[in-house]
Amino acid sequence: MEAALGLESWLSAEIYRLLLVFCRVSMTMILMPGFGEIMIPGRIRMIAALVAAFCIAPLAGPAPSPPGAIAMAGAIGMEVVAGAFIGTLSRILLAAVQMAGQIIGQSIGLSNAFAFGMGADNAALLGSVLYAGLLVALFAMDGHHAGLRALADSYSLMPLGQPLQAAPAARALADATATSFRLAMQLSMPFLVLAVLFNAALAGINRAMPAMPVFLIGAPALLMVGLYLMRETMPALVTEMLGAYAEAFLLRR
Repeated sequence: MEAALGLESWLSAEIYRLLLVFCRVSMTMILMPGFGEIMIPGRIRMIAALVAAFCIAPLAGPAPSPPGAIAMAGAIGMEVVAGAFIGTLSRILLAAVQMAGQIIGQSIGLSNAFAFGMGADNAALLGSVLYAGLLVALFAMDGHHAGLRALADSYSLMPLGQPLQAAPAARALADATATSFRLAMQLSMPFLVLAVLFNAALAGINRAMPAMPVFLIGAPALLMVGLYLMRETMPALVTEMLGAYAEAFLLRR
């Protein structure tokens, strides 16, 4: 009888630990780039989160005993908040690509070209292309494996069922936001310089020859030069974004 009670207690603790791990993993996958895109059905994401939770649960620390209903609801809420923090952190970093695509499109005259993006709404064409290419490169380099590894390592910083520390979390989000804006400006800086120089040249030509339709001539030329510059800078852009993603999640060895 005592053995049966011991087995029952152990099984309850393991199920409770799996539930908490699943809450954090599923919330992270809802927001994480690649796993959390709108094109992936919700059932597929939940199945992937359940499989990942089974693998991560033994690494999440000792199995706690199931508490009362109120304490259990609080622990589940804390795990959801922790998962949302990790997923939001990765989403903010890769949002730099979409911001850079928007700036590049405005610089070379493609700001009004929209396409179905990776999210729920339409996005700028260049931002969608850059974001899709970055996701392909991320998965090709097994970045999703490293992201799951970072999720498993998060239990050493955010213990299972414990509240998220507000000050370090706010600092990490602020640093990620600043890094995202900095990368967006750095990646789009060649196109901003091109747009300034090109428009200054068009202004000089228009000043010298007022009757010349400089816009009809300059807009296609700016677009062609911008697309050529984008082809040349695309590898460096993807490399910089992957490096920032790796540094944020401590993926470099």
